[in-house]
Amino acid sequence: MSKRLRQALITLGVLLVAGLLISSIFNRGICSYYGYQTDRETKYAPFVGCMVKASGNWVLRSELRAIQ
Repeated sequence: MSKRLRQALITLGVLLVAGLLISSIFNRGICSYYGYQTDRETKYAPFVGCMVKASGNWVLRSELRAIQ
């Protein structure tokens, strides 16, 4: 493998990891803000999404309307 190709792959990997980190931080902020707005207990689960405590159980925010 050439030096230039190796550097390009490393750069691509770093950009991918940075993008995932920024996305995770942004989604955590949105989840936290939703809990602040609705006065509900929320938590962000990686690879799952925003969870809201409803009737003692943790439910996905996107499925909350089906339960209520």
